[in-house]
Amino acid sequence: MKFDRIKAKEQLAKRTEDNYNRKDGDLNFKFFNPAVELKLWQPRPTKDTPHLIDIIPFLAGKNYPMLNPRNPVKEGDYCYVLELYVHQGIGPGKAWVICPSKNYKKPCPICEDIDARVAEGEEYDTYSAIALKRRCVYNVLVYSNNEEKKGVQIWEVSHKYSEKPILLQARSPRTGGYEPFSDVDNGKSISFEIANDEYKTVQGHKFVNRDYKISDDILDQAKTLDEIVKVYSYDEISKMYFSHSGQENETDEVSSTRRESRTEEKKEEKIEASILGTGCPANGKFGEDIDQLDNCNNCKQYNSCAAENEEIEKKKRQARQQRMTQESGTENGGRIARRQRGE
Repeated sequence: MKFDRIKAKEQLAKRTEDNYNRKDGDLNFKFFNPAVELKLWQPRPTKDTPHLIDIIPFLAGKNYPMLNPRNPVKEGDYCYVLELYVHQGIGPGKAWVICPSKNYKKPCPICEDIDARVAEGEEYDTYSAIALKRRCVYNVLVYSNNEEKKGVQIWEVSHKYSEKPILLQARSPRTGGYEPFSDVDNGKSISFEIANDEYKTVQGHKFVNRDYKISDDILDQAKTLDEIVKVYSYDEISKMYFSHSGQENETDEVSSTRRESRTEEKKEEKIEASILGTGCPANGKFGEDIDQLDNCNNCKQYNSCAAENEEIEKKKRQARQQRMTQESGTENGGRIARRQRGE
């Protein structure tokens, strides 16, 4: 085949530009289908000016998750966010795997393995790295840093740093209703800041009034988000997960022994941590404020904090059960006494 100089010039020029602008994070397609060409937005830490975006709605496709069985999103419904539960760090490539169980009510070999490990007494620390994480994907038009010229981009972000604070802003404390921020005619822009810290904390979400409507040209650029993600089959996930962990050909006895060993190691680490002392790096209450602070999502103490939280919640449940039992006994005793008095 003859070398096409014109075509090569165009493509190589674009490749050079892409490679120059690419950051390390761009190499990880996360749960997106690598065969689909996407413009992924990776917001940088802000200084004096916050980021400003419009969320662009889209039509749901065939792969939209069934997170709300009572009110499921159907193909062709208008949506503004794709919310997913994923397992991270799976296989030799540290892939992000969309959980078929949580999202589509289908069997998931990773969830099955975690359930088996929990049944055998393993603590959260031993499987926290692959436990479900809540992620959000948006079509966005970005106005900060002259990015508007790029058109609609894809923003993938933690639920804690996006949908959760956005919905808190949307809720009206007076009426209990919600601000239709994603409305194409009367919606709101959203501003937020990103701290230049270890966690790249996303904070300060605010709604900003806009005096324009989202144009048809911009709406046409929005991707059907559930059709650009990679959903693996049960067998594909199983092969990826178990072959990497060395359990593909293990017997149940060997697998159980290995898990017991990991559990003992984690117990020793927990004892060592208690000796050295633990604390919240963000000055929160260790074991109590988990998932309540901006830094929780990437905190190095998260696993220990989660384990402590489980112990705290366990003690609370035991105390509630004991209190209910006592109250029930007191109430029953009162009835008996009233009956004896003829009341």
